[in-house]
Amino acid sequence: MLAVAVPAAASDKAAANDRQGKPRTVVTTDMEQDDYASLIRYLLYTDDLDTEGIVYTASRFHWAGDGKGTEFFLPGREYPTPQTSWRWTGTRTIQNQALAAYARVYPNLRRQDPAYPKPADLLTTVKVGNVDFEGEMSHDTAGSNLIRDLLLDHDPRPVYLQAWGGTNTIARALKSIEERYPHDARIKARVSRKAVILASGFQDETYANYIAPNWPALKVEQLSAGYATWGYNCNAGKGNTRGLPADHVYFTGDWIKKNIQIGPYGKLYRSWLDGQSMPGDPLDIFGDPAKAPGGWCKPLGPYDFLSEGDNVAFNPLLNTGLQNPADPALGGWGGQATQTTASPDLWTMVTDPNTTLRWAGAAQNDFAARMSWTLTGDYRKVNHAPSVKIVQGDYLGVRPGASVTLSSRTHDPDGDRVSTTWWQYREEGTYPGAVAIAGSTVEIPADAQRGQTISIILQGTDDGQFPLTRYDRMRLMVS
Repeated sequence: MLAVAVPAAASDKAAANDRQGKPRTVVTTDMEQDDYASLIRYLLYTDDLDTEGIVYTASRFHWAGDGKGTEFFLPGREYPTPQTSWRWTGTRTIQNQALAAYARVYPNLRRQDPAYPKPADLLTTVKVGNVDFEGEMSHDTAGSNLIRDLLLDHDPRPVYLQAWGGTNTIARALKSIEERYPHDARIKARVSRKAVILASGFQDETYANYIAPNWPALKVEQLSAGYATWGYNCNAGKGNTRGLPADHVYFTGDWIKKNIQIGPYGKLYRSWLDGQSMPGDPLDIFGDPAKAPGGWCKPLGPYDFLSEGDNVAFNPLLNTGLQNPADPALGGWGGQATQTTASPDLWTMVTDPNTTLRWAGAAQNDFAARMSWTLTGDYRKVNHAPSVKIVQGDYLGVRPGASVTLSSRTHDPDGDRVSTTWWQYREEGTYPGAVAIAGSTVEIPADAQRGQTISIILQGTDDGQFPLTRYDRMRLMVS
C-alpha cells in the first residue's frame, strides 16, 4: 500500500471533522483497580470516541484528603473512625502508566486505524477534579472547570459524562454554571439538554442531594445492573460461571493470560492473583495470593477476569451498529435502560443479567482483537470488524399476517467470510410475543396490533482470529 504524506494542517482538520461524528465524552474516575482495567479497555476504543477529558474524582471508596490533616467520616462506610484520606491511589496512574503504555503502542494502533488520538492529545485531557473527600463539591478544580467549559461551549453534540467514581466533580461543574448564571433559564435548559451522565453506580450522594433536585431535566443513567457481567465476581469460588455457558471461556485465566495480558500495553491489565496492585491502596488484596483468601472478595483462579465494573459507562457509546446513545431504551453492548422517573430524568439499567450477558462473548473477542493490534503495525496480521447493513433501512411498515423478506449487505476489510443471522430482539419491541424467522424472512403474526413494533437484529460475525461481530437493527411498524 502506498503511503501518502498529508500536510499537518490538513491532517488536523481531517481529525477535527472526524471527531464531529463521534460521541463526545469525559471519563471521571477514582482509579480503583477495576477502573484501571476498564481504562485499559477504554483506550483501545478511543478511535471510535471523542475523548474530551479523563478526570480524577473521589468516591465513597477512594478519596485523597485535603493535605491539611482534616478528618472525614460518614456513617456506614468501610472505615469505622474518621480518616484523613481513604484508599487513595494518587493522580499519576493514568499519565505515568496507562497513557505511557498507550504511547508505546500508538504507532501500531494508528496503522490499524488512523483515527486513534495522539498520546499527547489524550494527555492534555487528564485533569484532577474534586478528590479531597467523598462528595466534596465545594470549590472549582481543573477537572470541574473542564466539564463546565464543555457544557457551555458551542459544540451542539451531547457530552456524555461517565461517572466511574462519584458524581461530585460533575456536580461541581454544574454548580459552577448555576453560580455563574443564577437566573438564566435558557442556559440551564441548554446544559440540561447537552449533558448526559452515564454512571456505573452512585458512589457518593451528590446525585441525590444536588443534581437530581437542581437539574431535574438532565438525563442520568444508573447502570450498576451491568455489574452482573462486568463487576467483581466475589465469593464465587472456583466453580464460578461468569458469563453465559458458551462465553465462560472468555473470563478464564487461560484466556485472559493468553489474549489480553500481552505486550507492553496488555501486561498492565489486572486479573485475579496476577501480582499487580494499585499503589497507595492497603485494601487492594486482589493481586496477593497470601492475603486475598481473607479479603472481602475471595479469589478465583489465577489470571481469571477480575473486574471492569466501569465498562457499563462507555459500552453504550461504542460503534457496534446497535448503539444509539440518545435512546437508552434500545439495547446493545451497554445493556438496556428504562426511565425510572421523568423529573428528575433518571434511567435505570434493566436488572435482567441477560441485558448485558448476551453481548459478553462478542465484546471479549473484540477486546482481544484490539489488544492484538497493539503488537503489530501489519494490518494483514490481525482482524478487523466487518460491517453489516439491512438494505431496506431502519424502519418498515408491515401488516398483520404478512411475510417480509429482508436483505443484507456485508463487508469485511480483511476479506473474511461473514456469517449472518436474523433474530427478534423481544425486549425492544412492543409486540409481546415471539415472531417466526426463517433465514431472512419474518412472519408477521396475525394478532399483531396497529402501532406495535417488532425489533429485528441482523448480526454478522467474521471468521477471522477472534471472530468479530457487528449488527444492524430494523423496527417493523405494524400498520
